[in-house]
Amino acid sequence: MTLSESVARVRRGSRRSPRYLLRRVVEIAAHRLRRPWSNIFPHLVTVRSVVSAAGADSLDALWVRQRRTPFFFTLSDRQPWTGMFQTRFPGESKAIVATADRVLRHEFDLLGSGCVTFGPALPWHTDFKSGREWPIEYAPGLHYSELDRPSDIKVPWELSRAQHFTTLGQAYWITGDERYAQEFANEVTDWIARNPWAYGVNWACAMDVALRAVSWIWAFYYMGGSAACASPAFRGRLLRSLYLHGEYIATHIERSDVNGNHYVCDGVGLVFLGAFFRSTARGRRWLQTGRDMIEAEMFSQTSPDGVDCEKSTAYHRLVLEAFLTCGVLLARTEEPFSSEWQARLERMLEYVEAYVKPDGRVPLIGDADDGRIQKLGTQPLGDHRYLLSAGAALFGRGDFKRAAQRFWDESFWLLGPEGAAAFDTVAAAAPPLQSKAFPDGGFYVLRSDRAHVIVDCGEVGMHGRGGHGHNDILGFELWLDGMNLVTDCGAYLYTASREWRNRFRSTAFHNVVQVDGEELNRFSSPDNLWQLRDDARPRNVVWQSGNGADYFRGTHTGYLRLNPPVNVTREVSLRKEDLDVVIRDIIEGTGS
Repeated sequence: MTLSESVARVRRGSRRSPRYLLRRVVEIAAHRLRRPWSNIFPHLVTVRSVVSAAGADSLDALWVRQRRTPFFFTLSDRQPWTGMFQTRFPGESKAIVATADRVLRHEFDLLGSGCVTFGPALPWHTDFKSGREWPIEYAPGLHYSELDRPSDIKVPWELSRAQHFTTLGQAYWITGDERYAQEFANEVTDWIARNPWAYGVNWACAMDVALRAVSWIWAFYYMGGSAACASPAFRGRLLRSLYLHGEYIATHIERSDVNGNHYVCDGVGLVFLGAFFRSTARGRRWLQTGRDMIEAEMFSQTSPDGVDCEKSTAYHRLVLEAFLTCGVLLARTEEPFSSEWQARLERMLEYVEAYVKPDGRVPLIGDADDGRIQKLGTQPLGDHRYLLSAGAALFGRGDFKRAAQRFWDESFWLLGPEGAAAFDTVAAAAPPLQSKAFPDGGFYVLRSDRAHVIVDCGEVGMHGRGGHGHNDILGFELWLDGMNLVTDCGAYLYTASREWRNRFRSTAFHNVVQVDGEELNRFSSPDNLWQLRDDARPRNVVWQSGNGADYFRGTHTGYLRLNPPVNVTREVSLRKEDLDVVIRDIIEGTGS
């Protein structure tokens, strides 16, 4: 750790509550005690002990029973599901098989790398873009944010999330080709052999452990009946490793005084693993812990009008997927969340319906790292309409159906033929489109069938911490007659370059007024890539919406700290019939 990073950490600590600091001291002490235990515990978790904990007579009996535990589909669903899928989604069926064939050739496109072909052994510990390979060291002690290197830890993490396993499973269901199941078995076997429990970068982040477990469980239900998965050696390895995944997440939950998407994803992992191992005492505890986390975070991480606290469209999608997936899974096991929880989920979908442009594009607000809970569909990365087709089926919402435009293949694999039938029976809402305000979340959407303007007038992300939010208050995106005329720059990268990371979240890289070269929200440190000071608070917002015109006006406190202070106000108006959009900035102060 560099001196500047140490200083920044001390400064952050000085702003935290005594209760939080005490909890962190306890957690750090526990992590240190776990290091010697990490060499002992895996030897205590044997295949036999897992079978015994589940109360099964044998490994094969447990395997068969696990395949019958409630999930998104059952053993008997393969033939009717694939038959309907190939009829309804012929192009997507071909795309799935083509993508699975690329996986067989070890061709991957990770985090914008373009198609890269790996050799027989996948680079589980390597950022292949920079060539950096991380050592097999105790994971909680690894320092992986190497700001003085052009490396990105998310590259090996993305590969190890194994989210291509769902594509292998779907291809196996569609074709019956054992090569896809064999690739799954080979990769799992190789990963387990080269990633000892609690050692190496792929155990350094509980969120990634959780997402990997989710991928493996999806693959189990798709391919658990294949010949490639029939050997006792493989079955034992997979079930034992999943059990160890659950124990790791449960003892390394990423808590903070302000929780974010990592904590939610930890909860998702515990829900999936707890439901999978519900016949064991540990599994039932994981399930209850994960359920409690997902229940509580729905209300603490989203505004009353349904906007994720990260202030990023990409992370809104990730967190919404987390809640939606857990909600559907637990409903299948007759353990649904409360009606209040369901209502907040519906609010989150309403925000998606508002920010999606008429051509399906999504505004690039805040950070993005391609994060998903699982990848079930063939839609482009920036297309969020599959969420709306699922929402239309679940909530019977015609406005969601109109915005989704069709029932997407991603929604089919989540909800099945029943979901498709429910979607088909919903009557699509008739035009005109209604403009929408999300004052609690801080976003305003002015729109018609030919125009779409989204204005950001919310606090900095993570309840004033920064997180994945940018210096973009009063920023906007403008779409007219099929064209993106004004767009945000999004996020270029994270740790590979502190300079470019900070540029892309800076005031100058957004279409907002900048005064005297000052940031809207000051950076706490050039090395602290996920923190901003809470300087620019929105205020004096005016919102008017009608059939013929919409009007937004807002200001913020970002430059009132200057001497002399400067007040910046932005007005945005849309006249719908004339397709006339006017942006007007008003700068008030003294001096030059």
